[in-house]
Amino acid sequence: MMVTEVAVFTALSGKEEELGQGIIQGIEFIRQHPECISANATRCVEKPGRYMLSVVWSSLEAHVNDFRNGPLFAQWRAPISGLFEENPEVYHYQAY
Repeated sequence: MMVTEVAVFTALSGKEEELGQGIIQGIEFIRQHPECISANATRCVEKPGRYMLSVVWSSLEAHVNDFRNGPLFAQWRAPISGLFEENPEVYHYQAY
């Protein structure tokens, strides 16, 4: 069953624009994965240093086991490495 991954990234102070540009660059690697249905990112209006990544995967396993353990994950994270606070908040959602 398809799942939607929602990840919220918070930029380090002074790195807001760099993080946004890095997400735009990196999202192309997510989209290359054969189990990725769609991927997009949005920026928070009230807190411009916060970005939300939303990725629809064919299954939870496709994201957690396949993508995260494959080479595309490292390529996705490379442009944003060192630009955000701690680990992003990540949850998976299914249609209800």
